[in-house]
Amino acid sequence: MSKKTYSFEAETERLLELLTHSIYSNKEIFLRELISNASDAIDKARIKSLTDVNYLWENSNFEIKINIDKENKTITIEDNWVWMTRDEVITNLWTIAKSWTKDFLDKLKETKEQNNLIWQFWVWFYSVFMIANKVELETKSNDSDKSIVWISEWKWKFEINEWNKETRGTLIKIYIKDEDLEFIEEWKLKELIKKYSNFINIPILMLETENETNKDNRKYEQVNETKAIWDKQKNELKEEDYEKFYSSISYDFAKPLTYIHLNTEWTISYKSILFVPSKKNMFYNNDDATKDYWPKLFVQNVLILENAKDLLPVWLRFIHWIVSTNDLPLNISREMLQSNNTLEKIKKSLTKKLIEKIAIELKDNTEYDEFLENFWKFLKEWIYYESELREKIAELLKFNTLLNKKITLDKYLEEIPPTKKEDKEIKNIYYVLAKNENEARSNPYIDNFKQKGIDVILLTDPIDEWLIQVLTEYKWNKLLSITNSELEEESKEEIEKIEESKKELKDLLELIKNTIWTDKIESINISNKLWDNLWALKTKEWGLTPQMEKMMKAMWQHIHENKKILELNSNHRIIKMMQDEFNTDIKSEKLKDLILYTYEQAILLEWWELEDYKWFINRVNKFIEK
Repeated sequence: MSKKTYSFEAETERLLELLTHSIYSNKEIFLRELISNASDAIDKARIKSLTDVNYLWENSNFEIKINIDKENKTITIEDNWVWMTRDEVITNLWTIAKSWTKDFLDKLKETKEQNNLIWQFWVWFYSVFMIANKVELETKSNDSDKSIVWISEWKWKFEINEWNKETRGTLIKIYIKDEDLEFIEEWKLKELIKKYSNFINIPILMLETENETNKDNRKYEQVNETKAIWDKQKNELKEEDYEKFYSSISYDFAKPLTYIHLNTEWTISYKSILFVPSKKNMFYNNDDATKDYWPKLFVQNVLILENAKDLLPVWLRFIHWIVSTNDLPLNISREMLQSNNTLEKIKKSLTKKLIEKIAIELKDNTEYDEFLENFWKFLKEWIYYESELREKIAELLKFNTLLNKKITLDKYLEEIPPTKKEDKEIKNIYYVLAKNENEARSNPYIDNFKQKGIDVILLTDPIDEWLIQVLTEYKWNKLLSITNSELEEESKEEIEKIEESKKELKDLLELIKNTIWTDKIESINISNKLWDNLWALKTKEWGLTPQMEKMMKAMWQHIHENKKILELNSNHRIIKMMQDEFNTDIKSEKLKDLILYTYEQAILLEWWELEDYKWFINRVNKFIEK
């Protein structure tokens, strides 16, 4: 036996700080790193044995054993894979530590390929010092008669000994810091194994600790499953297998609406399972886009990122998604995901497949309406942001309508009669924006459609304001607000009547405009589409709707001039009263009050905001008195 002591460089203390704050985000990663490296080395040993039949000796049943000693506050991780000789230990554990000099740390800060450096310098091993105050490593290589023992308390020095050991493999004993004693609890280690390493293809065994009174009868039990569901062939699996796996990752008691299982050999090889929930999950609030959400990214069947947001568009955060690949490094970071073009292609491909899958459920699944009830907001958000797939996503939605239907845009186009425009028959999709359904049905322009039996889509959610800014057409058919001037052409007779009314009411219209204030009204038009309504307020093209104006004010946004167009029903009895009063007394205060009172009614009817409620109440009281 020989023993030699070595000193760490002064710079090594900076390594722990870098590990804690830059490379590894939490302490529990140490177990994942040690298990992953053992699994990787076992795979290499298997490959080597294909060309050297004696390489594995008699022991070809690979396994990783984990023991807990609460009395001594240690965790022992033992395996039977081929590890390092003395020279390799010195090269990989001492030289690496010496390499953490200023030059290397500077290089690490400058480079974007941080993961390459991590594996080049075996940083995975040093992650254990986040929870350990001492580590003993004993390793035996096939190429050596001696086992090598490496012992270190990290900051000061380490020693290397030689022992006689017959069997190959490695044993790492970790002395846990007092502040991290949660890691010597059996339940905690099992939780971490299942979380990060559940699907590596090596059995991970733990010695039972519950039966402390009879330690001789304790036995090892396998903690991990070794084979992931995404690695299995589809014909191996039943619906119950998918449902069980979905429940395990989502904590959702309901069955998923549908799922997609993919095994792709492409620019990058990957396997993926996407689950579409049918109902909202009481344990998983995905309304807030700033919170963490799926998918989970596995590399070599090891969980690397639990919330790999860059693999999934934010508007699909209600989807439970697993992606597994062997073509990425085990230490891939969120920053690398953001700049990885291949992964961006995966995201687009899976997004398209997801739309196609949901579209099938639209026709075939009786639970689809319940799905829409729970997730329609995400679909509308999806439409707003996903320009390339906008119409495909819009196909999935159903809308409430004036005629008390809940239909898709395709169904709407099937049922609506064509309108005539410049001697051509065209189809438009008519909608009304409102705060709620009652407000939508009380819109002054709605009666014109109701009388003609033309259905109107009722858009009553705040996100609809943003939706119609991008969804202006659907399959070459325009989406038009019921207040839009493009709705339909007036007949020659209607135009003549409007022109005649304009001449008769010319002076009154000017008075109305001046009374209301010209900075509020762009123009006054006469309309034959208001039926029993006195008048209505329209926004100019590209003008703000009431809801949009309120949202912008709530966000302290500057509101540019937003004049309205006042449309007037010249056949209404109150207009005739105004004309009579105007002919009697052009300066009538009664007429002025009537104009302002009815104008303020129009503002309230269409859910604009009054600038001065006091004056409105005073006018109401004045009319009550009379």
